[in-house]
Amino acid sequence: PLPAYLGSALAATEEERIIKAAGGKKADLSGMIWSNYMTPMQGAAEEFKKAAGIGIGNIQDLSIFDIPQRAMAEALSRSPQFDFFHVDSNMIPSLSSAGLLEPLDKYMEKAGFKIDAVAGYDRFMKYKGQTFGVPTDGNVHVEFIRQDLMDNADNQKMFEDKMGKKMAYPETWEDDLALMKFFHNPDKEMWGSANLRNRANGVTWWYMYFYSAGGFPFDDDMNPTLNTAAGQYAVDYYLALKDVSHPEAPGWGTPQMIPRIVKGKAFACQYWDGIISLAENPKKSTTTGKWTYGLVPGSKQSGKLMHRSISSPLAAILVNRHSPRKEQAAYMALWWATLKNSEAIVSDRVNTFHDPWHKGHMTSPVVQKAYTPGGVKAIESNLKVASPPVYMTGYLEFQDTLAKNLSEAYVGQIKGSEVLKKTEEDWKGIIRRIGKRKLSKDLASYKAVMPS
Repeated sequence: PLPAYLGSALAATEEERIIKAAGGKKADLSGMIWSNYMTPMQGAAEEFKKAAGIGIGNIQDLSIFDIPQRAMAEALSRSPQFDFFHVDSNMIPSLSSAGLLEPLDKYMEKAGFKIDAVAGYDRFMKYKGQTFGVPTDGNVHVEFIRQDLMDNADNQKMFEDKMGKKMAYPETWEDDLALMKFFHNPDKEMWGSANLRNRANGVTWWYMYFYSAGGFPFDDDMNPTLNTAAGQYAVDYYLALKDVSHPEAPGWGTPQMIPRIVKGKAFACQYWDGIISLAENPKKSTTTGKWTYGLVPGSKQSGKLMHRSISSPLAAILVNRHSPRKEQAAYMALWWATLKNSEAIVSDRVNTFHDPWHKGHMTSPVVQKAYTPGGVKAIESNLKVASPPVYMTGYLEFQDTLAKNLSEAYVGQIKGSEVLKKTEEDWKGIIRRIGKRKLSKDLASYKAVMPS
């Protein structure tokens, strides 16, 4: 039989169905969300307050990089204080295992709502067959290339004379590095790479190299499989970019690196797609119209060319199962993710923190104006090959240990050959603490999130 809602759903908009499902149960919600994200979401929230009586009351303003630890603390205390968390969806396994999260499938079914994401991107919201999050931000890495420098006839001739081949958009990581080396010129304040190499964020790039080389972090028995040809390939490439990076890169995050990108002090990078909107805003950028955006390079290490991008943090609304207002919070989450509301959120030119993810965003004139048609096409191509970090209980521990060892190798505290051995030993300790049996059950969800 057809779902009960279907007859009325066909005659109603997404928004009307959500309002009807909410049933007039009014509430002012309390959430943990970064104000940079909340600002463009405020308009839709106010509309929902008028339409359904569900609005936003108190907000705890924390960076999305700080919320995972705070959300874990809320999980351990089983606190009903916050109705929702706007947090990296890669935390879903950990937070669900800690008993914090409310499954959202029944609310989605009642409202006739679907997370209509590019290339099954809704898989990032699922854990053990249930949906625990609703995305507001695609946040995938995209290749940035200074096309104006590549189009220069003198540069083309010098490159061809030096390399014995024509300059072209990079197909592999090795191609990317060759271009970065060619254009790297610190004396003229031009650095080849603008990829982050700090401890907190640099590890994100390592995953792209590792996955594209055919790597996966665990075998079916939950033994770490980092110390492999794919793992060493990723470490070697990660460290090779030191030659084309700013010497202060190990201490820089996005506040330092983004201005360098939009002010034309870097030739190329893989970076969060929201920077496209910023780079193409002539009020904030000196490089508007000078970039080409595309699919991130790939690797032939596995014997075939494979491209893997990364989405981390992937911002989503997660609902607190201990909240007495969890139903209203769930419908607010769905409201923010309709095509109409999400289109306005991701196309905001002032607060460029939410990036396209919905299928409808890919053909939206409003979104294309903010990101350029070429930028939107690049975002779509990378969403199709987007991968997560370790999508398992204990994500923060696994991530921080790998990040620590990569960071130490980058600054010369340990050898590159030691990174994977040390990380595997550390990971074995994490696996023992959490339990192999528990993590073995998580493994299926992790594999299901990976792109095909």
